[in-house]
Amino acid sequence: MLKVAVIGGGSTYTPELVNGFLARLEQFPLNELWLMDIDAERLKIVGGFAQRMVEAKGSPFAVILTTDQREAVKNATYVTTQLRVGQM
Repeated sequence: MLKVAVIGGGSTYTPELVNGFLARLEQFPLNELWLMDIDAERLKIVGGFAQRMVEAKGSPFAVILTTDQREAVKNATYVTTQLRVGQM
């Protein structure tokens, strides 16, 4: 199983990242994409959009939203960050 955790998943850059994963499913067969952010409201908006993007492509992988960093990185194959000082 291929799990990717994105710390700072409420970032406005997340849809571009999701689009990249969708475009490369043959080379990178993702099962779960965990989006984690400390800002629950932002995560709900951006993460919800990411979930709808993946659903529109037939749900080739799950998009899970969380504010719990430990849960997000547990058993992750890859962990990446999208952080900006000042929560910009």
